[in-house]
Amino acid sequence: MKFDHLPPADQILEMIGRIYRFGMTTTSGGNLSVLDDDGDIWITPAGVDKGTLRREDIVRVRADGRHEGLHKPSSEFPFHQAIYRARPDLRAVVHAHPPALVSFSIVRKVPNVDMLPGEREICGDVGIAPYALPGSAQLGANIAAVFAEGKRCVMLENHGIVVGGVSLADAYKAFETLEFCARMEIQAAGFGRPRSLTEAQQALAAASRRRAARASAAPRSDADRRARGARADVRFYPPLL
Repeated sequence: MKFDHLPPADQILEMIGRIYRFGMTTTSGGNLSVLDDDGDIWITPAGVDKGTLRREDIVRVRADGRHEGLHKPSSEFPFHQAIYRARPDLRAVVHAHPPALVSFSIVRKVPNVDMLPGEREICGDVGIAPYALPGSAQLGANIAAVFAEGKRCVMLENHGIVVGGVSLADAYKAFETLEFCARMEIQAAGFGRPRSLTEAQQALAAASRRRAARASAAPRSDADRRARGARADVRFYPPLL
């Protein structure tokens, strides 16, 4: 089954597990949510160790405000709700505290997404929201205001990162890409001044990706399909010891 076809609770469990295992948040930090077709928001719970989450721990908040589950929703639920209200095109939100992005948030800067081809296309322009107390209505208003400008990646001053997407997989992709950009910029700065690609170089790379996407989507000949099928039938066996 495709990831986007999984129930929201299973999607959240998979992604928060990946974020935690990869050291991109702490046991108590970060929260993920998915907005379903009924207008309900599924979100990670408050006060539960991110390393021990189970499917039944994920909380469903109904459109009328009622919540269902074993726990209360994350204390930062208000800003998830504010983002969905500001951006009806978004269906998932990832918030976490990955070390490199938190480091950028502390010095109130955004990572450079122009150092490698394709990163800007994934992340877009990165915004930054003024500091406010975590879980407060003011924080939600600050974040939603930046999302309303059309941003999908928003740094939170002295806090972390929030990323929105049309799906949870889409949001995670931008989140992971931006953290990678931040780490590479920090490491590259230890050797010299990081250099950005030019607009012309970025445009050339984007055109190449579009051609590759069109080629992969084009109908294939019978001969090509037979060749692909033959390759799929090849079996590999470990060497005998």
